[in-house]
Amino acid sequence: MNGRTKGFLAEHCPEHHTSGGIASTAQVPSGQIFTTPPGGFPCKAIMHVCGERDTSVIKTLAKEIVVQCEHGRYQSVAIPAICAGQGGLDPNVVAKSILEGVKDGVQGANLQYLKTIRIILLKMNVFLEFKVMAQQIFGGNKQLTAPAPLVPTSVASRGRSRSTISSRSGSLSVPHSIDLSSLVTALPVTDNTAPFLVIGYTDKEVSDACRELQRAYDSLCSTHSFYSEEIEHLTQDELDQLRSKINSLHLQLERISSGRWVVTGLKDGVNEVFRLIQGALLRQVREKDQTSLFTQVTWCILGPRGVWQKVPKEINYKLERNDVKDGIVDAQGVKWTVDLRKMEATACDSGQVTALKRLENLSDFSLPINWDNMSQNDHLKVIALDPQSAEYQTVKADFKKTVAKTVLKIERIQNMNLRRLYEGRKKELESKNGPPVGAGEKILYHGTSEVSCLSIMKSNFNRNYAGQNANYFGHGTYFAVNASYSANPTYAVPAADGTQLMFVARVLTGHYAQGQANMKTPPVLVTPDQYYDSVVDKTQNPSMFVVFHDCQAYPDYLIKFK
Repeated sequence: MNGRTKGFLAEHCPEHHTSGGIASTAQVPSGQIFTTPPGGFPCKAIMHVCGERDTSVIKTLAKEIVVQCEHGRYQSVAIPAICAGQGGLDPNVVAKSILEGVKDGVQGANLQYLKTIRIILLKMNVFLEFKVMAQQIFGGNKQLTAPAPLVPTSVASRGRSRSTISSRSGSLSVPHSIDLSSLVTALPVTDNTAPFLVIGYTDKEVSDACRELQRAYDSLCSTHSFYSEEIEHLTQDELDQLRSKINSLHLQLERISSGRWVVTGLKDGVNEVFRLIQGALLRQVREKDQTSLFTQVTWCILGPRGVWQKVPKEINYKLERNDVKDGIVDAQGVKWTVDLRKMEATACDSGQVTALKRLENLSDFSLPINWDNMSQNDHLKVIALDPQSAEYQTVKADFKKTVAKTVLKIERIQNMNLRRLYEGRKKELESKNGPPVGAGEKILYHGTSEVSCLSIMKSNFNRNYAGQNANYFGHGTYFAVNASYSANPTYAVPAADGTQLMFVARVLTGHYAQGQANMKTPPVLVTPDQYYDSVVDKTQNPSMFVVFHDCQAYPDYLIKFK
């Protein structure tokens, strides 16, 4: 073969087992076919053409080759990728021209003799382009499959030895369901073969060549196995990536046991799948660690209105690991730089500086987000609030709605044991009552004396003291809706200096009924084993609530006023 000439090989007569070769020195005009005897090649004839690097010429030649082979009663023809090699044309363009020409030739001729049309492709990139284009042009529904081990088969032809080496693989489909059991469905083995024709003078030469091909093939392929649990928590995006890689990289994914899978194919493709699964596993481990840490440690950032906010779970993990060199993003999407030594964060856009804090939770109790941190040995902390803080201003404003006296001090009561019991009771009532009543948590007021103050902070409100001032609605603990009622000196007993004390309490009112002076428990709600949760001075717009369960109220703040 020289210049612009390509060789074509046709076979005829079933008794002659032919093989293909390309060899010629003939000069052929553009767009024409010149046929010569095969010489020493094991075929019936060799056709010579010149494609002139012109796609329309190539398409016409492909069609004419099919037509002439049928007229010559040839049973098969082997066509190379005209101009895709030294010709320098884009393999995709060549594939489109040749395959469209073949299709036109097959459709235009009433084929009776020509049974097999082979395309000779020597480079992997050219093969892949032809494979994709063939699926588009011929509308085939065969699915992309991964290479499988080459299988040599010896055949005798005209006194020479040859071997056809084919690749056989199982066809697999990847459904769109996230369910692992249907991620990969194995179909019956189909004959997707890529034949290699090896010609030699002796069986040994052919066998040696086949072994070298097999070694070369094996050196480019690999497998990787993994377990079902490694992919059962893949995200939808990761599943889509897995399906895409299996298809585009021509890999084979199959189940080899009840909980084990294996992916097979070229090394680069298998390694890409391996990295994808490893990345997903690392993500799963990281998310599990983040979730576990979130129950143990809570990082908070002080919001623009002075209200503490939890940071997202992944940011919580970064702060705990001191991985803040790239900054953090809060739940509102604001990015901050962080100084953990000062426990401060600075907004990247506005330069605003705010505070950070870290709370350590117990296994059965998470600290309220507005609390200061406490160790397991700190059962009670009394924190004086900063008068400039939003927390102080909120408590003061609610108090001043009905009380004209001066607020001197506000303290936050942090009693871990009492708050744990209160939260437990809250969950109990939420479960018992269901929506919309639930636990009926309200912020109410309770006036007290200096003598009783410390006892309440340590051991909660004690209903055994009921009746010291009045018990018009039952023998329980009384809480007022308005601070002005509790500010009465009868309840908030003045100290020697004239100062008074009042608790701001969280109270679980649930279902409530009209109270009576002789009640020691709330009345029956529906059946003898179902009771109201509290009683009131009047059921329409109540101004007083009475609870009979010691854990049904919690002293949240203590206000000192005069």
